[in-house]
Parts: sequence; C-alpha cells; structure tokens
Amino acid sequence: MNANANANASTPPTLRLALITRRYPPLIGGAEKVLSYLAEALAREGADVVVLTARAPGLASLPPEEEHALEGHRGAGRLRVVRLATSPLRFLGTWLYMRNLARWLAEHPVDLAYVSMLKHDAYVAVGEGRRRGFPVVVRPEGAGATGDLAWQSWGRFGRRIGARCKHADAIVAISREIDRELRLAGFDPAKIHPLPNGVPIPAEPWQKRADWKAAPRAAYVGRLAPEKGLDTLVAAWPAVREVHPSARLTLVGEGPERPALERQARELGLELGPEGAIDLPGASADVAADLRRADLFVLPSREEGMSIALLEAMALGIPLVASSIPGNRRLIADFKHGRLAPPDDPAALARTILDQWANLDRAFHMSRAARSRAQNEFSIAAVARRHLALFRQLIDGRGQGGAGPSAGATVPEGKPQG
Repeated sequence: MNANANANASTPPTLRLALITRRYPPLIGGAEKVLSYLAEALAREGADVVVLTARAPGLASLPPEEEHALEGHRGAGRLRVVRLATSPLRFLGTWLYMRNLARWLAEHPVDLAYVSMLKHDAYVAVGEGRRRGFPVVVRPEGAGATGDLAWQSWGRFGRRIGARCKHADAIVAISREIDRELRLAGFDPAKIHPLPNGVPIPAEPWQKRADWKAAPRAAYVGRLAPEKGLDTLVAAWPAVREVHPSARLTLVGEGPERPALERQARELGLELGPEGAIDLPGASADVAADLRRADLFVLPSREEGMSIALLEAMALGIPLVASSIPGNRRLIADFKHGRLAPPDDPAALARTILDQWANLDRAFHMSRAARSRAQNEFSIAAVARRHLALFRQLIDGRGQGGAGPSAGATVPEGKPQG
C-alpha cells in the first residue's frame, strides 16, 4: 500500500491544457498546422488537451465538440476540439468569439492556456487567466510587416491587446526575429522562451523518381500570399523551362494572391492546369503525398518566422531551394541542407533551381542532412516535451505563489475598447 502511495505521489497529475486559436483544421495554414501537430503530440505525452477555436462560416457541418482518436496511443492523454459560435459578420463575429471564449474558460477549469497569435484570443485568455488563477502562454506566429507585433501597431484595438499580452506568464518565440521584435516592443525578456516549431517525421523519406528528367516537378506548399514571394517564382519559371521545357510547378494552397498568380502565368505564356507549366490545385490535406510527387521543394518567401512548410520538406528529405532570408537561414545552411537564393530575384532563383536539378545526387545528400536535422531538433514529439516542461514550471510557480494574479488587479470585461 505504501509502495502504491509512493508511486502515485511520484506520478505528475494529468495537465488540463487549453490550446486557443481562431482558425484550426480543416482550415489549413502554417499556424493551424503547427497547433494541430502540437495538440496531438501533447495529448500523446499524457495531457488532457482541448483546442478552443471559432466555428467559422462554412464549417456548420462539423459538430461543436468532437474528440479526436489518437491512433496507436494507449496512454491517458485526450484530445478534443471545441468550436465556439461566431458570426460571418466581421466585427460581430469577433465579439461573439471573444465572449464565448471567455465563457468557456470561466466554466471549465484548466491548468494552463496556450494561445496562437497575439490578437483578440490572447486578450481574452490573459484576462481570464489573471482573473481565475491559471497561467497563460502566448505565441506570436510571424515577424516583419505581416507579423503579430506589426498588427498590434495598426490593427483595431491592437495597442490595447498588445498591452494586455505583456501580462502573459510566458511568451514563446519560434524564431530569433520574433524574439528580437518582442524585446523591442517592451516584452519582459525573462518571460520570453525560445521554442521552435515542430513537425512529424515521416517514417519513409522522399525518394527520387526514376523518370524525373523527362518532366521535372517543383512544388510550393503554403498560403498564396504576397509575403510568400510566389510572383518571383512564377517569374523565374520561363527561364527554368528554357532548360527543361516540360518542367512543372505546383503551387499547393489557397490565398488572396491566386488570381494575380494565374494572371501573371498567362501573361508569361505559361499554360495553367495539371498538365501545364503551372498548376494551382488548391489546399491539400496530405502535404507529404504532394511532395513525394515532386523533385524539388521551393520556398521563395520575403518574410518568415519559422516556416512549417520548410520544416515539413526537411522532415521528408526532399531536395529544396529557399529564399535567403533570416527565418529560412535559421533552418537551412547553403550547400549543407539545401540551396538558398536571394529573395525577389527571379533570375537567381531560376539558376538555383536548375543547379539543384543539374546536381541531383548532391541535392539528395543535402536533403538527407536536412532530414537528419529535422529529426534531431524539430520533431514534434521533442518540441511537445519542451513545451510541457515550460508548462509544468509555470503551473508549479503558481502553486508556490510565484506567479499568481497581481493583488488587487482588475481586468476589464468583454471586448477591448479603443
């Protein structure tokens, strides 16, 4: 009996974690993928995880709450997704989402909340955490002109939300650029924790296609947005086709740049479609399968925090080309893990793509080095364990009186007021 008591005493209690994100699969983007990967990995490590997200327009067929099976998992972990009611009307939708998020956190005890993006979700979560005594960790998803901190400087209620975010118990920085921006914005350096994105590592790596030279294929996966530099990639494609007339480029994803990219391709005389020079098939639920059909992954971004698409390509072990921007250089060393090309330079990008295909055996060896790095540093299981260590530290600090709500602190109810 004493032995059982000692065993129970040494077993840490199951953590009740709320992961909060306005968008979540089946809505797919980099941030959504990161949170879905992390949510499952935390549950596999034994946590009771609930993802709180908006019931976005177009998702009416999904139940308001669903439990996700963890295939092959026999532990105590649990993963649920709760979709909170909102509205397709822009400002009303935000207000309803914030109200329902606050109500859920008030009615369901959690040990810690982890919030994607320093926006309205974070405002609500930090306020409820201070009010109800649970720690809150916030996580910016991007840097630069399109990042979270830039949004706080111009977005509606952005400055008020930014001030509230500084009261979070911890801030996760997924890149050096985000870390630097947090410090410049006045966040407490002691609260900033560098934790990278993580991805699953496929059991089987990418393999070279036997007939790849007949019609070499390059692929991009991600949001079709201006900061991704896809106009540069499309502009580079005629030069690639001069050397490989049957070369095909697939841009997997959705986003506001799709019409402009299609128009640009037509103006360059590039045929669109599955059998054409450039194909835009839309979003995909199986990125690994898309990349296995390609001979090169290309990421021509102008800005990145830590690209989940680049990490997925590394984990699969496909040869790659990425723009030489700080976020990508954090992951890729030129000629070691892949090739880097200057951003916004179609001619240089075309030369780099052609060099990878002209030296595919060398590119293959670089791709295996990239896969090894992803396994060693960015596997989602290892990243989840690092998150759990931080979470337990914060929770233990609350229990010992080290990080509770400020005495007499008051947090205004409802939505931010300008």
